[in-house]
Amino acid sequence: MSTPGPVQVETAVVAAFVTDAPLDHGRAVAAVQDERTGAVVSFSGVIRDHDGGRAVQRLDYTCHPSAGEAIAAVARAVAADHPGVRIWAAHRVGRLGIGDSALEAAVASAHRKLAFAACDALVDRIKTEVPIWKEQLFADGSTEWVGLDG
Repeated sequence: MSTPGPVQVETAVVAAFVTDAPLDHGRAVAAVQDERTGAVVSFSGVIRDHDGGRAVQRLDYTCHPSAGEAIAAVARAVAADHPGVRIWAAHRVGRLGIGDSALEAAVASAHRKLAFAACDALVDRIKTEVPIWKEQLFADGSTEWVGLDG
């Protein structure tokens, strides 16, 4: 009688998209977790009330029409680089207030180190490769665009 080998997590991109709807951290985590996963690492990019010592009132996120395809391609590439992970990622566009989530990412795997590495890579690549830009509105009425140089 042979003993079955360890159950592996099937590499998958569960979801990767851009939306103007509010993001739900719990939805991201629940989407990647299953009976094979021993670790779920998640990231919430939450709008804060300051940047560079200046008070922020809100952010407006704008994206290129290809942003949905780009975030899906990033998720697929991260999954390919980290076999054995399940990935869920979404970036919000539109007007966001303090405390709103702009980016939710969740990665599950059988073991923590793989989940941490993949989630870190996922967030970094979304921020650098997906054509989404933010305009910050400061309390003094001035604005600043972020991400237009990449």
